[in-house]
Amino acid sequence: MGSEAYQKEIIEDPLLLTTQGHRDAGLTSTRTTTRDVGSRLFRKRAGIGRHTKTLTTPAPAPSAKGGMAKGGMPKDPIVTTVPSCWEVYGGVYYYTEEYDRQFGIFVPQRPPQSTFVPPPVPVIVRAETEIDVFGGHVGVERCLGSDWSIGLAVSGANSDVETSLFGFKISDTDVDTLSIMPYVSYYGEDVLGGADLWADLLYAYSDQSYDTTRFGFAGPITGSPDGDAHTLDFNIGLTYGSGSFVHGPYAGFRYTDGSIDGYTEFGPGGAIVPSQDFESKVSTLGYQVTTPIPVGGGVIAPQFRLAWEHEFEDGNSTVFGLPLAANVEDVFLVGAGAGYYGSSGWNVVLDYEGRFADDAEGHYVGLKVGKEF
Repeated sequence: MGSEAYQKEIIEDPLLLTTQGHRDAGLTSTRTTTRDVGSRLFRKRAGIGRHTKTLTTPAPAPSAKGGMAKGGMPKDPIVTTVPSCWEVYGGVYYYTEEYDRQFGIFVPQRPPQSTFVPPPVPVIVRAETEIDVFGGHVGVERCLGSDWSIGLAVSGANSDVETSLFGFKISDTDVDTLSIMPYVSYYGEDVLGGADLWADLLYAYSDQSYDTTRFGFAGPITGSPDGDAHTLDFNIGLTYGSGSFVHGPYAGFRYTDGSIDGYTEFGPGGAIVPSQDFESKVSTLGYQVTTPIPVGGGVIAPQFRLAWEHEFEDGNSTVFGLPLAANVEDVFLVGAGAGYYGSSGWNVVLDYEGRFADDAEGHYVGLKVGKEF
């Protein structure tokens, strides 16, 4: 691709690159809005139990027959400590992600009744892409006995997606995502050889709307497709240690199946864009270390973790007969954060996660505040 003649043979289709930007935005927005709502996974990795509350029950009144002379003195109230069974929470988050330009290969069809075999042609399948996601979530969680809990959260985000090629902007897309997420969690103490075992399963339905502007030679070209996505996210891990040092491995699997409706562009040179699907099957393997520190009125739990994420979906999708880019195959994750869990039932978690791949990089930061009662 170094010579000028070879460069001229590279396919640079702005509509293809805009479509690829939509797919990247749909998957990134879905993953970000559903990521660890309520910081429940952060808490399970840290081995932080539920907040406890004290209940005071008045003692039974002395019998009228007993009287003071027969030992019928008033008794002390009955004091019991029980875990809080409800939590309400909310959070805000920001995520930014950048993709490098990527190439693929287009193999033209052989002309009818011809023995000539056209050579493969390089295609730019992904432009330089930048995605910025701003959002927040609210939710409620309810314990079921000592080990199980269920929750429901709603998360909304706005994503700004910009694609450019060789310094020239190709398109600018705005994506609004609203996700509703029921989940169920388990945390059992001393389940496997003295280690605590935890697991979590979340389902999410995400509704998305896209407003896109493609910059053509004769002026802007606009479109407004809708889309949606379904996500299943399962996580499991072990927690070793107690007191000032807690650590353990964790693993997860996330499946996302989404679609973007077909639409007609408006403007000079506008096209009819077909509907498309995006799919992701991702596994995660990681290890975390948490060091709880007692402070007045609660505990602060700094946490550090490393993980590897692998994508199993090869992404052999096309549009207009041209190939689209595959999902990023391997991502190295670095996470760090701190949670404060107060004796009053209030908790605050600040969390960061960096995502690093050969041709993409992302950074997430989120703040969650909750109250247990």
